[in-house]
Amino acid sequence: MASSSLQLKRGVRQLWKKINKALPVVLEQYEFTTFDINKCKTNLKKHFIKHYNETNPAVIDMLRVKGELDLDETVRMFKTPCHIEKFLLKDIDEPQFGENKAVEHSYEKIAGGSEFMKKFYQGA
Repeated sequence: MASSSLQLKRGVRQLWKKINKALPVVLEQYEFTTFDINKCKTNLKKHFIKHYNETNPAVIDMLRVKGELDLDETVRMFKTPCHIEKFLLKDIDEPQFGENKAVEHSYEKIAGGSEFMKKFYQGA
C-alpha cells in the first residue's frame, strides 16, 4: 500500500497515463473500429472523477490496484467485448437499473390499505 498522499496521487496519475496509452491498442485488439476514442476517454475520465473526493488512503490505493488489474485483464483480452463496451461507452452519469428511483408502494395492497400502514410507509 502506498504510504503518503503524494505517492497515492502519483500512482493514480500513472494509472491514468497507462490507460490512455493502452486505449488505442485495446480498441484495435477488440476490433472496436467504430468507437470514438475521445468519447471513450471522456467516459474513462468520469470513472476517475467519480472517486475524486475520496480521502481514505486505503480506499484510494484499493481503487488504483483494482484499476490496474482491470487494465491488465483488458490488455490481455481476458474480458469479453461486451464488458469493454459497457465500460467505454456507457455514460456513468445515467442512473443504473435500480438506482435513484423512488420506490412506489401500492399502499392499498399492503395490509389491506389501512391508514396506519399508509402513514408508516410514508414515514409520517
